[in-house]
Amino acid sequence: MKDKRIPDIRFSGFTGYWEQFNLGSIATKIGSGKTPKGGNQNYKSEGIPLLRSQNIFNDKVNFNEVVYITPEIDEDMANSRVQKGDVLLNITGASIGRSAVYKLNHKANVNQHVSIIRPSGGVNPYFIQLNITSEKGQKQIELNQAGGGREGLNFQQIAKMSFYFPDILEQGEIGDFFIQLDNTISLYQKELVILKQTKQGFLQKMFPKEGASVPEFRFPGFTEHWKQHRLDSMVDRLKSYPLSRDVETSDYTGYKYIHYGDIHTKVADRIDKSSDLPNIKAGNYELLEKGDLVLADASEDYKGVAAPAVITIDTPYKLVSGLHTIALRPKKVDSLFLYYFINSPIFRKYGYRIGTGMKVFGISVTNLLKFESTFPSLEEQSKIGKFFEKLDNTIALHQRELDALRETKKAFLQKMFV
Repeated sequence: MKDKRIPDIRFSGFTGYWEQFNLGSIATKIGSGKTPKGGNQNYKSEGIPLLRSQNIFNDKVNFNEVVYITPEIDEDMANSRVQKGDVLLNITGASIGRSAVYKLNHKANVNQHVSIIRPSGGVNPYFIQLNITSEKGQKQIELNQAGGGREGLNFQQIAKMSFYFPDILEQGEIGDFFIQLDNTISLYQKELVILKQTKQGFLQKMFPKEGASVPEFRFPGFTEHWKQHRLDSMVDRLKSYPLSRDVETSDYTGYKYIHYGDIHTKVADRIDKSSDLPNIKAGNYELLEKGDLVLADASEDYKGVAAPAVITIDTPYKLVSGLHTIALRPKKVDSLFLYYFINSPIFRKYGYRIGTGMKVFGISVTNLLKFESTFPSLEEQSKIGKFFEKLDNTIALHQRELDALRETKKAFLQKMFV
């Protein structure tokens, strides 16, 4: 039988049992700050950083939305000054349980929503933070919230949180390992952000701005002006059905559908062999084909008005356009090009302008098909569509790799801790 005082995975050269301690016995300080008198009016654009719960994110201290206080207010809050090596833990609200190690030498303070856990000299702060972010640590935080509608941790509850610890050298090895893993995850996150920003930049530059006949950026060899067309001259409308979630079934029937909600959540986006669309009961429907587009005609905000999905393969099942959707079959336009055109700023602005409604925004088929813009030759359309498809495939690959790294970290947190 496995001894619970030894982890499943361990670096070579380390032996012996881990010992159990509560945080109160290995910390020289457990406390938090306060909101300065006067609240937001005392926040400055420079000065001493005041760390709030939104600054503790993804196991790091994030300074993007940081506010500042004056040295005088910092002096008044001297008891909650942060030191390098402090573990910061969100103790209230929706972000409760998020934590990070403060790595910097310069001054900072915290408000009442962030707790400071200051380890004693014989404990590695990263090891404490990793324990807090582990499944065991999060479960302890969750149990402290059970009953009575409480949404906050107090210092006594934090002090009683209990974990197993090896000697300081092994703590350091484990901490360094996860720092490297976190740095890799951070790098992938940054690359993914850059790729998404690059795509948005190309969407702005590879489709004409309103009133222009050509875009800012074109592939070599294409020089003709784009020609003006209305959307209703480029596509045929297909039948959509008011099929709600009630028609879904766990059984495979050979029929699937595109529900507007699945377009908004990207379950239905660029539909290929990996797409996991809901099964529905069989029926007598007009079916969708490769190249067809399905647009959501309703959204909770203007940004989602006419959000598109495109079918990129001959599906091995019968596919139907469901509730709150508009189905289109391109006849004089490349389907991938049209999909990306609908995602471009020029069409998005049109959607914002003609979207109707108060709490739920919608677009009518009539208004959708009135959309008018310039279009290039089919050859140039195909080139643009394939370019964005390749870019999207690269983004999807980076997202999968990032997800795999996060799952790897999660697995190591389970196996390398007691």
